[in-house]
Amino acid sequence: MLKIDPGSAESAALARQFKAAPFGPYSADLQKMLQLLRWGFARGRTIIVCTVPYKEWRLGRMGPVRGMKVEIDESEAFTDYGSAVWACFRARFQEVTGQSCPIQ
Repeated sequence: MLKIDPGSAESAALARQFKAAPFGPYSADLQKMLQLLRWGFARGRTIIVCTVPYKEWRLGRMGPVRGMKVEIDESEAFTDYGSAVWACFRARFQEVTGQSCPIQ
């Protein structure tokens, strides 16, 4: 998988697999998808920010230039780290493919 096809059944199956086990283990195809979502140009990408140690996480966005302040999304806080990871996956899926994640 060199490119994610957002409308394919394979992408939906891999997203479903990640949602079920966000901390692994991952299949080879899911690992390839995660590499596309996690690596590459990081500026402007969604990240997870811990706002209260071990209790609260929010999504943030890296600035376009190194050293700029991270913009934190104040609209939603997660009390479960796994939920924050899933929300970050969906946000990055949208950033990379230009379409919403097929699994909500």
